[in-house]
Amino acid sequence: MTLVSVGQTAPDLSLSGIDGKSYQLAKDGARLTLAVFFKTTCPTCAMTWRYLEKLHQQYRSAGLAVWGISQDARNVSAEFASKQSSTFPVLIDDVWHASHAYDPQFVPTLLLIDHDCQIIDRVIAFDKAGLNRLAQNIAARLNAPAVVIAPADDGNPPFKPG
Repeated sequence: MTLVSVGQTAPDLSLSGIDGKSYQLAKDGARLTLAVFFKTTCPTCAMTWRYLEKLHQQYRSAGLAVWGISQDARNVSAEFASKQSSTFPVLIDDVWHASHAYDPQFVPTLLLIDHDCQIIDRVIAFDKAGLNRLAQNIAARLNAPAVVIAPADDGNPPFKPG
């Protein structure tokens, strides 16, 4: 299995969230979906979370859905989401069906998927340049104002592997 790449069709994604709701990629209705594969024990994932929140807050009204896809059990995923003050859905992939289909080699892996289920951008690990490129791409596709999501001077390094 190979990591899905930009330009490929995203495998179907159907998972339940810690909120008890079901989420399915093809039926979500969002103009863009940012699928973020993560583990609750990953410090790089935790560092990335506030930037994901910024993306969610900035672009959700324009049509972006951000989904955190946890590779851990529901209870620890809910604790993680609460600790991170997450306002976007956290979905449970504790049996790794989605993870096997998408094959993220590192966490976090962020995949931007359009309404036609095409992967249009990918960011692996914590990467400020990648996060800012992602924000620009989202803004352009949603016809929304672009913002810098990851400023250079915010105290975090420009890159951190997962």
